[in-house]
Amino acid sequence: MDIRVFKKSSSNIVSSTAPNTLRTVQRAGDTSTRSLHQLQTAVKENAVQPADETDDMFTHAPVSLWEEDFSEVKRRFDQLRRGGIEDLGKHLKQHPEEVLALARMIRIVRVNNETLTLYDASGPVEFREGLSPIFNKSSFEVFKEELMAFWTGRTSFFSEAINLTLSGTSKNIIIQMIIPPGFEKTWAKVYVAITDITTIRDSMKSLAASEQKYRAVLDAVQTAVLLADGPSGMIIEANRSAKRLFGSKNDGLVGLHLTDLVEGQDQDRIRAILRLQQDRPCLAGEVLHIRNKINGSIPAHVTNETIAIGETQVIVLTLIPAAELVPVRPSGRKARTPQSILVRKLTQREREILRLICGGKTSRTIAQQLSISAKTVETHRTRIMQKLDAHCVVDLVKFAMFNGLAPLQ
Repeated sequence: MDIRVFKKSSSNIVSSTAPNTLRTVQRAGDTSTRSLHQLQTAVKENAVQPADETDDMFTHAPVSLWEEDFSEVKRRFDQLRRGGIEDLGKHLKQHPEEVLALARMIRIVRVNNETLTLYDASGPVEFREGLSPIFNKSSFEVFKEELMAFWTGRTSFFSEAINLTLSGTSKNIIIQMIIPPGFEKTWAKVYVAITDITTIRDSMKSLAASEQKYRAVLDAVQTAVLLADGPSGMIIEANRSAKRLFGSKNDGLVGLHLTDLVEGQDQDRIRAILRLQQDRPCLAGEVLHIRNKINGSIPAHVTNETIAIGETQVIVLTLIPAAELVPVRPSGRKARTPQSILVRKLTQREREILRLICGGKTSRTIAQQLSISAKTVETHRTRIMQKLDAHCVVDLVKFAMFNGLAPLQ
């Protein structure tokens, strides 16, 4: 493989947090393998298969294919062995100029149409002439792995790498090489298949970035939040506040059943939630006695909601320890609590909207239910938060729980 098109490399394909995407990458590699296998078979059956049919298959293959001549590299390797070199990696580290010299010994015999398209070349001449200007030192690592594979007697090589096209565009690729039968002693013929996985890699990066952002937001929430699979009740996610609330470390909650987190009759209430799912009444304001590994049973106010993620129904539980909702009452028999004063500030319509907000309703849903505009709902929401000195929906839920403003069903 002429490495003058390489910009830099990455390690061989390994496991990832996105298994479906990696399976797509593997299928791409399988396509390359099939194409190489077809070419290898064509070599074996050359006596009965017309040459022009083999050439046509090579030219119009749906993946980038190269035919290269490594004869001079093989002769140089033999010379190094006769000179007493046993560890090629150590030799190349001590003599980095050898890598460039070996690269220049490789002769590109031909490339197919897909290769020209992949590397933005108008034809074979432009492709060959464009190799030298974009050759750089970052190409060395993948080529060194390739050289050491052949040095140790292997006749195939597989890796993931980053290539640079003639127009300067970076491409994530899978490269697969094979020395076909009959050429093991001379390396006069080496087949190379390249599969472009740039789109797949970009998708994986976007997915990883989205997952990191989601995790950061979830962990920043001070209220304990649990996500559970709707049909089974198995916990699939828990934020840091939830782990602290249950006295659990790391991902100790993930994989448990929701009923494992509560005691006694509360387990029956959890089972009822799972049976009813979307049609169940909201639990805002109700108390569950949760199991804390350090402090035993802790009463906590719970709200629940079901959301759809793809085809999966996910139950979202938020829990607030009851101790955090006990208001500080001022001294004096005639003094009113700040909470009651705030309740009196709300109009009947604002109380109605507050109940719906705490029931998990969106502004659009509230507008449809009350036959008003979504803009009007947002105006009421803003006024409610100003009157209650609230900064988020969690503050509104806490206020509603304490003052008996149960969500409307």
